[in-house]
Amino acid sequence: MTAPQATKTARRKRPAPRIRENLPAPNTPEGQLFHYTPYEAAQWTPYSGRTLADKLARREFDFVSNGRDNYLTGAQIVALVERHTVKPFTKPARVAA
Repeated sequence: MTAPQATKTARRKRPAPRIRENLPAPNTPEGQLFHYTPYEAAQWTPYSGRTLADKLARREFDFVSNGRDNYLTGAQIVALVERHTVKPFTKPARVAA
């Protein structure tokens, strides 16, 4: 008698996220209040769509929730990008004594 062979279970692949076409840019007037999914917002942020979705689930950023899905408004995307923008360094002016 031999030992039973282990069987592999098929892994379910996640469906590719749907990204809508002709999205307004977040810094335009129509994009300020538009709701972007994390995968749609990723093209304007320094994060991938999956990383954004994980950070939203951990509540690391401000977001809009409808109870099931998480969204970012254009204003939130602009604020997120500004938070990660490095400003150039300027020396302070010398004060004459």
